[in-house]
Amino acid sequence: MLSYISILFVILICYITNNVTSNIEIIVLLGCNNNAIQNQRVLSTINYINSKKKPIILYISGGSKLGNTPTEASIMYQRIKNIDSSIDIHIDDKSKNTAENFIYLKEWMNKNNFQNEKITITTSDFHKNRAEKFLNKIFNNININWNLSISNCKWCWEDELIHMKNVNNDILLATSKIII
Repeated sequence: MLSYISILFVILICYITNNVTSNIEIIVLLGCNNNAIQNQRVLSTINYINSKKKPIILYISGGSKLGNTPTEASIMYQRIKNIDSSIDIHIDDKSKNTAENFIYLKEWMNKNNFQNEKITITTSDFHKNRAEKFLNKIFNNININWNLSISNCKWCWEDELIHMKNVNNDILLATSKIII
């Protein structure tokens, strides 16, 4: 009788451990090759981090579209690295577009066994709808918070309408280059 109770107790503990939300928040900062827009996203991330309780993991994502260095992620890292020494920062400098941002994020999360953490994506207000479309196609049932920088870029809103039409093709191209 006692062994059955012990087994049930262990099963209950395992269930609770795997289903309780972690107290870690992962903040994902998406890169941009436009310096002004990138700066808006970095400042929005800094303000967001300063308003939050810890522990935080900051995932900075953005490679170089032209193959040059420095990468978007390394530029953003230089601007953000000193805001709080207790923040664990991970840099993805391979992603060259939004599809790759989320593919590499998913790979990193799986590798590090992140499952129940609060996730906040920082991007521009004009980019949110497309980023959310990518996110929903690459992740299954993920709950996301958004931290949006406000952009004064008029043409960005118009360009997003064009880019929205390419989401499925962008994912196919990215997954053909990346083994996930």
